[in-house]
Amino acid sequence: MKLKISDLENILLTPVRAVTRIIALVFVFVVYLIQLLALALRQNKLASYLLALCARLVLYVMGVRVVISPRDKFFEGSKSRPIIYLYNHQNPLDVFVVQGYLRVPSITTAGLHLGLVFPWFSRSALNAGHVLMDHLSASSRGSAMYRSSEILRRYGAIIIAPNGSLKTTIFQRVSASAWILAKKHDACIVPWTFVYKNLKISEQDLYNPIKILLKRIFSRPSTINCCLGKSTDLNLPMDPRDREGFSRSVKLYYLQQQESG
Repeated sequence: MKLKISDLENILLTPVRAVTRIIALVFVFVVYLIQLLALALRQNKLASYLLALCARLVLYVMGVRVVISPRDKFFEGSKSRPIIYLYNHQNPLDVFVVQGYLRVPSITTAGLHLGLVFPWFSRSALNAGHVLMDHLSASSRGSAMYRSSEILRRYGAIIIAPNGSLKTTIFQRVSASAWILAKKHDACIVPWTFVYKNLKISEQDLYNPIKILLKRIFSRPSTINCCLGKSTDLNLPMDPRDREGFSRSVKLYYLQQQESG
């Protein structure tokens, strides 16, 4: 059987990629430790910046390139109303995209797993404005909603994955939490769509960051495209009590995004 040129290139480049990514991994932990030192010295803004840098380096180690589109419209933001961003959470690396590139506070369960790799990760994430949650705990979900209100008032924006879990797609479940927050704070709801290229992670590894890291170090380069929509794209219901209508609108939007490629 003859090898394709692309396969031969991949075989030859694999050790080179592995070495450069392992070197970058060393820098990941150096930056993270400096970030912890900044936290200890109460240099919170510096610590938040270093955590974002660390997230970008993690994605580099994983061989993931992130493309933001349209960049200008996103970073302009909204000066008049708070913004609640939605996104179709389908990959465990999304947390690093949100922290490293979007730089928006989020509701996340990452504190349950990333502490295995990054000591005191929950403290670091809280400093960056993220709301930590255990999605299996009703009390944790309730307190996350309360803290989300505080974050929205403080930062003017938050990003939420309405499907709530990697094992439940946005086509199966859309939580009304973003809808409730939006009505409470008169906020705009704006959708992000994450599109993954060559970034398949097996279901049994979804919550095991060490396994993901070890496998991705040797893998081919991948891309996450992050596309920002408009608040009007969602066609949300007029009735603020219509939670089912909100769920249907969000599901339909992401279905259309999937079908359009």
